[in-house]
Amino acid sequence: MAPFWERTQLWEPTQQLWERTQPVRSGIATAVAAIPGLGAPQRRVMPPFWEPKQPIRAGVAASLAALALIAVLPGRGAEPAQPSPQAQAAQVTTARAEPSKASRGEQRAEAPKPIPAPTAPAVVAPVGGLSRAEMDNAIAIVDVAKRENLPKRAAIVALATALQESHLRNLANPNVPASLGRPNEGVGYDYDSVGLFQQRPNWGSVDQLMDPHESARRFYSALTRIPGWGDYAVTVAAQMVQGSAFPDAYAKWENLATQIADATM
Repeated sequence: MAPFWERTQLWEPTQQLWERTQPVRSGIATAVAAIPGLGAPQRRVMPPFWEPKQPIRAGVAASLAALALIAVLPGRGAEPAQPSPQAQAAQVTTARAEPSKASRGEQRAEAPKPIPAPTAPAVVAPVGGLSRAEMDNAIAIVDVAKRENLPKRAAIVALATALQESHLRNLANPNVPASLGRPNEGVGYDYDSVGLFQQRPNWGSVDQLMDPHESARRFYSALTRIPGWGDYAVTVAAQMVQGSAFPDAYAKWENLATQIADATM
């Protein structure tokens, strides 16, 4: 029967490694022999007691073979090769050119979308032969009706009234000197009346009455206090607010007032 170590699976690899490390072992022995005072290594004779202990010899041989294997493994302990400056520059250029990838299980955050600039409200073209300034005043009257959640009929009554009183022009009055210093589209001479609705001082201050929005708000406030105002004809409802000397004069403006309301509401 073959010895124990020859029957193990480590025998052939150990023997091969032992042969491969022969130059290393020879070099170590030569170097030790060259050290002064040491002389040639003495051969140690094992006592007969150890000769039958083949398993121990096999274990020692396996340990030596493992140490030799570690010593001769290629690349063990070698420093990694550093890339050349040209290779490093190429890597930096590639990293800049390629977009970063999302991590596993994560999504890349999308760039924020630009907020669209607010669009200016559409300008309604003048209708019925009105000038731009007259149409702007008409739009101011309609805007107040929208803000107050009033029906279109209220806007038609207000527009017909302003068409009769000033033809939608914000009028000053020499009899009210303070009105001349306010923005206006002409001058009227009816007593102390000013503004789109030719309202008198009992309606408010000059600044209030010559403000198209505020004067329209005051007109609507008076109109909606009339019980059943929406059931009256346009000219009747306007007359109940204005108390004009020509109560039927508002009727001729109803069609144009309706055209304006249809274009702006």
